[in-house]
Amino acid sequence: MINSQSTFNKSFNSIFWLFGIVSFIGIAGYGLSYILKMPEISPNEFVPKTIDTASFNRFGFGNLLAVFILLYAFAFLPIVIQFSIIKYKTNPYAIIISCCFLAVSLILEIVNNLPLISSVLLPVNIDSIPVETLLYIRQLETIKYLAFDVAGFSLAYTGFLIYAIIFYKTNRLLSYTIIASILLFIANVPFLLIEPSMAIILMAISIFAFALVPIFMVKMCSKQ
Repeated sequence: MINSQSTFNKSFNSIFWLFGIVSFIGIAGYGLSYILKMPEISPNEFVPKTIDTASFNRFGFGNLLAVFILLYAFAFLPIVIQFSIIKYKTNPYAIIISCCFLAVSLILEIVNNLPLISSVLLPVNIDSIPVETLLYIRQLETIKYLAFDVAGFSLAYTGFLIYAIIFYKTNRLLSYTIIASILLFIANVPFLLIEPSMAIILMAISIFAFALVPIFMVKMCSKQ
C-alpha cells in the first residue's frame, strides 16, 4: 500500500514537471517569436488604423503568440496552486495574495487569447461587413485585448515580486531571476519612444528570464 502511494505521488510529481516544461516552452516561445519576427511597434501603432481583409481570418503573428501564451497559462495555473499549498506556511498572507494575483492573471490571459485561436478555427464571413465597420470592430477588440493583457502581466509581475521578497533569503536564484525579469521589462518602456527594436530585445530577454520561474517553482515543490 505504501509503495503504491509512493508510485502514485511520483507519477503526479512527473506531471507537474511536465507542466513546468510546457510553461517554459510557452513563455520562451513567446519571447523567441518577438526576436525572430521583430515587429515594428511604437505607442502610436498599438491600435490599427487600417485593416487588411485578406488576412482577417489567417493564422498570423498574433495567433502564434496566443498559442504560446495559452500553453504557458494552462500549464502554469496548477503549478501556482501546488506551490501555494506547499509553501503556504512560509508566509500565509503573502502566499495567498500572490496566488490570487497570479491565478487572476492566468485566467485573464486564457480568456483574452482563446478568441484569437477560435477566430482561425472558426473563420468569420466578413464579405458582407463594410470595411469601416470591420476596422471599428478590430480597433475595439484591440483595445480590449490590450486592457486585459496589461492587467494580466501587471498582476503576474506583482505576484512574482511578492515571491522574490518572501523567498529572498531561502532561494536567491528565484528572487534574482524574478527581479532581473521585472527590471528588464521596466527598462524596455522608455525605449518604445526612442528605439522600438531595443525595447523588443529587452522585453524578450525579460521574458526568457521569466520562463525559468515555473521550473524553479516545480523544483522547490519537488523537494518537499
